[in-house]
Amino acid sequence: MYADLHLHTTHSDGTDTPHELITLAKTHGIQVISITDHDSVAAHLALANTPIDGIRIIPGIELSTETDHKMIHILGYYIDPTDAKFQRTLQDLCADKTKTTRINFENARANKVFDFEWARVLELNEGQSRISGVHVLKAMQADGYEMPGMGLWDMFSAYFWPGNDNYVSGSTFTGYDAIDIIKANGGIPVIAHPKTIYDDDTVRDLIRHGAQGIEVFHPKHSTAEVAKYRQIAEDTKIYISGGTDWHGKNNNPEVTHFGQCGLDSAAYLLLGFMEYKE
Repeated sequence: MYADLHLHTTHSDGTDTPHELITLAKTHGIQVISITDHDSVAAHLALANTPIDGIRIIPGIELSTETDHKMIHILGYYIDPTDAKFQRTLQDLCADKTKTTRINFENARANKVFDFEWARVLELNEGQSRISGVHVLKAMQADGYEMPGMGLWDMFSAYFWPGNDNYVSGSTFTGYDAIDIIKANGGIPVIAHPKTIYDDDTVRDLIRHGAQGIEVFHPKHSTAEVAKYRQIAEDTKIYISGGTDWHGKNNNPEVTHFGQCGLDSAAYLLLGFMEYKE
């Protein structure tokens, strides 16, 4: 793979540090990466004064939102991580996400799904700027916590995934807001893993609103879905992107290896938008 543009670090819900991701990219022969932590630019700030040889890094982010009970994630490429207004907005996004996670955590507790303590979730995720359902699940895993008759990922899907009947919507940021936030920062907003929106009309509406790209290549996408999203990109004249959505030891089951998905050629227009950070 030439470029893997969807990678997470310990600054959101991944288990690799930024430097470990760079080492992985070099080991797998990947020339271009983008670190796209959820609602955080901390990884880019940590690397700001670090000499990096042999890898080009596109500064990126993944804004996590919901719209009409649909999970909508928007990737941002070529962002400015140092922009103060952008950083303040990210703080608000993180607080919003943590609030929504807490609402759904307490909802599950009230329904006697588990008796785990929120304080323990925070304790086991010390230093995180935001707490998501994944952080809840990983805290339970760390304590060896089990629920009779329900696996942890089943619990996650039922109580922390927008669109399911048990999920309580608490977010005030939408996918449309995410597009606007990234464009105001000077970045390129790209719809992440569009399959997980489960509504191609919404995908097209996000493009009409101003999304400038779509993640065609993703481990969740079948061959037919890759073809469909590529056609949408070509029809609407937006950028094609792709990435593994790597989370290290927190990977989803469909992720089999580093560099599984991405852009296999420098010819993709998204890669030539502006100078990379060397």
